[in-house]
Amino acid sequence: MNSTFDLDVASDKKKILITDDDPIVASMLEAALADDFEVKIAGSGEACLQLVPDYKPDLVLLDIEMPGMDGYATCQALQEQSAVHFVPVIFVSSHDSLEERLRAYEVGGVDFIIKPFEPEELLQKAQIAIGLKAEREQLAQEKESMQQMAMSFLTNLGESGVVLKFLRNCFTCTDYAALARMAIEAMAEYGLEALVQIRTPHGNYTYTPSGHASELETSVFAKTHSLDRIFQFKSRMIINYPHTSLLVNNMPLDNPDLCGRIRDNAAFIAEGVEASATAIMLREDVVRHVEQQKQVAQQTMAAIENLREQYRKQQSDTRYILHSLTENMEKLYVYLGLTEGQEKAVADTVRASVEEALQLFERGLDFEGQFASVLAALKKVA
Repeated sequence: MNSTFDLDVASDKKKILITDDDPIVASMLEAALADDFEVKIAGSGEACLQLVPDYKPDLVLLDIEMPGMDGYATCQALQEQSAVHFVPVIFVSSHDSLEERLRAYEVGGVDFIIKPFEPEELLQKAQIAIGLKAEREQLAQEKESMQQMAMSFLTNLGESGVVLKFLRNCFTCTDYAALARMAIEAMAEYGLEALVQIRTPHGNYTYTPSGHASELETSVFAKTHSLDRIFQFKSRMIINYPHTSLLVNNMPLDNPDLCGRIRDNAAFIAEGVEASATAIMLREDVVRHVEQQKQVAQQTMAAIENLREQYRKQQSDTRYILHSLTENMEKLYVYLGLTEGQEKAVADTVRASVEEALQLFERGLDFEGQFASVLAALKKVA
């Protein structure tokens, strides 16, 4: 009864096929995933291809360096089988060069893990890759209708019309996501799949037609955005500007004339994204600056109000002290043994000094008007 229950539980788990010719590495991968997924191991690329049609995994972890069919060839063969076209592949390798990542991306991989791996990272990447599977399947189902729509747009607008429409509308965008979506849709009108990355002082944002970029897609931008303005590797082309990059996945290499026109039009679109993204950044900086000015004005208002209250209290306290001084001096006359003339002289002197001090305070009342003017000006800013 226990074995039946365990089998039922396992059947509800997502399936992962580990393909590695090193049994030690394969067992380590299995141990890291077994609690959350149903796991099966293939010792070679050939064995992986034989198991996939019946096992129907939700994810394949694929070693690159294997005898016989290596990981790249195995992944490419998986993608060519229509029945398993949407199985995501995460490559596992002990090397991490730009060439290897580009090759992994080219043959259809969605992520890249470096040996030795961290179990937490492996588990997280596996969950993300499986989560993207449904989105990619939906995207593939819509691909044919999108291409037909794209050709229809091309017929109606013409290739240059796509660029003009984009440039006319892109400066109306007020956020990066809308701007990237507009550029991706413009490239889709050419029947092309494009990705956009926008780099700002506060973070990098990568957008794809499905809305979510995989770790591998993001890492390709990280390794290519500092290359030439236009960099092409086989059917993929990337156009780089300081703050933006536009990556096209399926350049029509079989039609050199069309490929050249698309390269020119994509460069115009990428330049429009760069200009619009820069404008958004400037607007954000202005907003932040205004908010900072408001905060400074509010803090200054509070400080001046406090100073105003202290000044008022100082005036009141001083008046009380001078009044008390006059009264106390008059009480002391009887103990000082002064003549009437002497008492009058002392009293006149004290009263004159007090009066002079009070007159100074009266002239100091101009501070109230100055305080009021400053506070009124600050309230306009805040």
